[in-house]
Amino acid sequence: MKIQVWLVLLFFSTTIALGSTPSEIYFTMKDPLGDDYGYGTYRYPSNVAFQPYQGLFDITEFKVWSEQPGTIYFDTTFAKVTNPWIAPEGFIHQNIRIMVDHIPEQGQTELSKKGAYISFNPKSGWDLCLKVVGWGNSQVISDQNGELKYQPLKAELLGDNRTIRAIVPEALVGKPNRNWKYYVLVGSFDGFGEDFFRKVRKDHGEWHIGGGLDQIGEPQVMDILAYEKGSQSQVKQLKSFDLPNHKLAMLNPVGDRTISFNLLSWLGNSLGFLLVGSLGYGLYRLLRKGQIFWFWAKQPEIKKRSTDNPPED
Repeated sequence: MKIQVWLVLLFFSTTIALGSTPSEIYFTMKDPLGDDYGYGTYRYPSNVAFQPYQGLFDITEFKVWSEQPGTIYFDTTFAKVTNPWIAPEGFIHQNIRIMVDHIPEQGQTELSKKGAYISFNPKSGWDLCLKVVGWGNSQVISDQNGELKYQPLKAELLGDNRTIRAIVPEALVGKPNRNWKYYVLVGSFDGFGEDFFRKVRKDHGEWHIGGGLDQIGEPQVMDILAYEKGSQSQVKQLKSFDLPNHKLAMLNPVGDRTISFNLLSWLGNSLGFLLVGSLGYGLYRLLRKGQIFWFWAKQPEIKKRSTDNPPED
């Protein structure tokens, strides 16, 4: 019986160890919960489509990683995702922009279209922008020597109903490394808005965000990926605009929190191969001793006790 159990374990551990593909996390960062209020005063529109009026624009985590060769995942997780207008991607409220600075000393300092009304640190201009929105409007926008190139982008809601994934071919963006820097921001999707961004006004209404100044140039952004405290906090970045001087709010990137490999995946695969090696060696020893033949285990011989000659007392 013990030998048969060993064989079962050997089969399954070999299947797991040889069939698994190690994943690699290039960057991951959590964002504070409950800060989907722009620079501190923004309020959700009042229409029932925006229920529960919180969480829909609240970024909680961002991750750049790969699970299979040739494909990079950009995952943005929210406190809540709903899809009241049944967009095919599984989400509709979130109007996401993911900018990547991966080429030093060059890149764009504003978005390709007006709408968000934000700018980016000139020292970390973006070279790649992922425009992640519903109804087939997602795009990869790349800066190629100052000229912008647009290509379709696949986006989808994952099974946790909170994570929106942008799927990008590695050949298009290259393999991420620890020098890459990221901007991540989200506004409210409006099919008729500038670059699909919903307007921010002073008083919130059924179809616009409240808590603003009713002036063109303030950010139409509900949440950004940012460090929680200090000069790089979300509120300070989004409040850095200067409307009289036509200065947009300037965002700063996050980065340098790269994980070179997935420790859990590495440990799992290492233990799998160790188990395979141990079971393989045990199987070899059993074969050498003649206690096992192919897939059948030899049962120990039991001497039949004679009933004609009972043992003496």
